[in-house]
Amino acid sequence: MMHHTNCLLLFSRWSLAIGLLLAAAHCSVLPAQASGESFSLVGHDLQVDVDSRWAGCGQGGYCPVRVRVVNRGPNRTLTFRIAKTYQSVVGVRQTIEVPQNATLAITLSVPMVNLSNSAQFRVEESGSVLENMKHSVGLPEANIYELGLPGLLVVAPGVVDLQAFEDGATTFRHTSGGASTSGGVYHGGYRTSNCVALPSNSLPSSWIDYSGLDIVSIPLTELNKLPKGTQAALIQWTRCGGTLLVTAAGDWESASGAPAKLLISDVDSAGAWSWAEPQLADRDVAQIVHQDTSGGTTTISTPTAAPGEWSREVMPFRVADVGFGKLALFRGQPFPGTAQDWFWLLKSIGGLPRWDWGKRHGESARTGTSDFLLFLIPGVGGVPIVMFLVLITIFAVVIGPLNYFVLARRKQLHLLLLTIPSVALMTSLVLFGYTIVAHGFSVKARCRSLTFVDQTAQSAVTFSRLSLYAGQAPSAGMQFSRDTAVYPIWPENEQFESGQVDWTNSQNLTSGWLRSRTRTQFLTVGHRTERGRLEVTSSGPDKLTVANGFEWGFEPLVVVNEQGQLFVGKSVPAGASIDLQPATEAELKEVSTALQRHPLERPAGLATTGSPSSSYWGGAPKYHLYGTASWQHHESLMETASVRLRSGAVIPSGMRAEYSPVPRTFYGLAAQTPHIELGVPKVSKINSLHTVMGRW
Repeated sequence: MMHHTNCLLLFSRWSLAIGLLLAAAHCSVLPAQASGESFSLVGHDLQVDVDSRWAGCGQGGYCPVRVRVVNRGPNRTLTFRIAKTYQSVVGVRQTIEVPQNATLAITLSVPMVNLSNSAQFRVEESGSVLENMKHSVGLPEANIYELGLPGLLVVAPGVVDLQAFEDGATTFRHTSGGASTSGGVYHGGYRTSNCVALPSNSLPSSWIDYSGLDIVSIPLTELNKLPKGTQAALIQWTRCGGTLLVTAAGDWESASGAPAKLLISDVDSAGAWSWAEPQLADRDVAQIVHQDTSGGTTTISTPTAAPGEWSREVMPFRVADVGFGKLALFRGQPFPGTAQDWFWLLKSIGGLPRWDWGKRHGESARTGTSDFLLFLIPGVGGVPIVMFLVLITIFAVVIGPLNYFVLARRKQLHLLLLTIPSVALMTSLVLFGYTIVAHGFSVKARCRSLTFVDQTAQSAVTFSRLSLYAGQAPSAGMQFSRDTAVYPIWPENEQFESGQVDWTNSQNLTSGWLRSRTRTQFLTVGHRTERGRLEVTSSGPDKLTVANGFEWGFEPLVVVNEQGQLFVGKSVPAGASIDLQPATEAELKEVSTALQRHPLERPAGLATTGSPSSSYWGGAPKYHLYGTASWQHHESLMETASVRLRSGAVIPSGMRAEYSPVPRTFYGLAAQTPHIELGVPKVSKINSLHTVMGRW
C-alpha cells in the first residue's frame, strides 16, 4: 500500500513538472499569438509564396500581406487580390507584369477598418481566378475592449522570449487604468499582447505597412544591413508616431565609429536630439498582475531580481524624440529582461498615449466613435426630414383627394391615367431640385491638420482630420499616395461596411469609402520629403529676420530663437523676407486665439445626452458593446501638440511635461493648404485650419 502511495505521489510530481514545462513553453512562444501564416501556391508555371504573419492592427493600421511570385512560364499580367469571404473585409488588389523566369515581390497592404479578420487570397489572370490558386488568409483581430495592448514586432531570426515584456505591459495597463473589467486580455489567459518575431527579410518597404504596430525592436547591425527602402520605411514610421527600439548599439558615448552616429545622421540631425536619461524611482517598481481566466480575483506580486535583468549601474538605454515618434537606443540586448525593466521603458517612452494605438491617434479605426459629431461641416445638416414630410404630404393630398375631386367635377376621371404619373414625376423633380439647391454635386471638405517639418532631415509629417460631403461621389473614387495612411471615422453604433483599394498605380480607394450625400470622415497620416525651409538670421539680441522658403504663407508665425525668446510675425507670405520683433503678451494671446479657430465642438442644438449619433439623426439609441474602450480625439498626439502650441511650446511628441518654448523652433497657421491630400481633386473648403510647426 505504501509503495502504491509513493508511486502515485511520484506520478503526480512528474505530472506537475510536465505541466509547468508546458505552461512555460506556451508563455515563451508569444510570437505565435500574432495573426497570419505563410503558405505557397504552385500551378500554371507559377510559384506564389505568401506571408501574412504580423502583429498589432487591433485598433487600426495596415496589415502587410507579403507576396513573392516566381514565373516559369511566358510573360503574363497577374492580379493579386485579398477578397472578402463571409466577412466584410476591405478588398485589396494589385496588378503587375511578371516577365518570364522572373521573381518579383509585392506587398498587399490591407486597411484594418472594421471587426472582420478573415479573407481569401487569390491569383487572377484576365479577370478569372486561376485554378487552385487561392487560399484563406487570417488577419489581425480587432481589440475594442482594452487600452494598452502594444503591437510589438521583434526583428530576429528565431523565437524570442517575450514573457517579461508581456508582464510589464500587463502591469502598466492595469496600474494606468487601461484594463477593462468586462473581459479582454489578461496575463494568465489565452490572449495577451499582440507580438511577433520575424526575420529581417520578411520586412516590407513602405512605412504604412508598419502603421498598425506600436513598437519595433531591431538590433543595430540588422538595421544597417536592411535595404535602403526598408531602413527609410522604419525611420518614416518612427517620425509618424511609432516607437523604434534599436538594440545592441554598444557604448555610444565612446564610439567614434559610426554605427550609432550613422543611425543618428540617418534618422535626424544630432543637434535636434534631446536625450533623456530615465531614472527608476521606488514607486515605479513594477508589480505583476495575474488574472484568473475563470473570472477570479486579481492577485499582485512584486517581482524579484532575475537573470537577464538590465543593469542599473550603467544606463541601459536612452530615449530621443524623432518627429512625432520615439527612438530608444539600447547598449545591449533587452530581451528577455524583467517585467520591472519593461515597465521602466514603457513609462520612459510616454506610457499609454505613446504605445497604445487608439490613444496615439485619438480613435479606433475598427469601431465607431462619439467624437464623430465634433467635426461636422457647417451648413451640411442631417436628412431634411421636415421638408420631406411636407412635400410627401402635399404630394399625397394633390395626387389623391384633390386630383380625384377636380377631375370628378369636370367629369374627366379618365385623365387620372395621366395626372397621377405627372404629379409623381413633378414631385420627384421637386425633391431632386431641392437636393441640388441644398448641397449640389460638388464635394465639400473641412480639414484640421498639424504638420511637423524637420528642416535638417528635409522631412514633413502631417496628421489631418478630414470631413467630406459629396453631392455626387467621384466615379474614380479617392486617390492618395502610397505614403499616406487613411483611417475612416464613423459614428458610434455603426461600422465601416465595405470598400476596395487598388494599389496598382497608387492608393486608389475605388468604392465604398466616399458615398454620395453621406457624411464621411477620415484621419490621415502622411510622410513626405519637404525641401522648403524657413531661413532665420539674427541681426541683434532683439531682432530676427526670417525668409519664408515654403510654398505657403503664415498668418501668424511665431519663431523661437536660440535663447528661447519668442518673436511674432502677423503675416509672412511665401517667398517674403521680414524682420520680426520680440513678442508681446497681447500678440501671443492673439496667436493663441488664432490657433483655436474652428474648434472641435458639437453643432448648436445637438443634444448632449444619450447616444450622440442617434440624437442627431433622429434614430432610437442602440446598445453599446459592454466594456468597449473609449478613445477621444482630443487626447491624440495631434490635439495634445496643438494644446501645447497654444501655450507657446513646440513639442513634436506632445510628451514633455513643461510648456516652455523650445529653442530654434517655429509654429504658425498656414495661409494655404500645406500639401495635404484630400483624396479628391476639387473640393470647396469650409472652416479648415492648418497648423505648421518645426525646427530650423
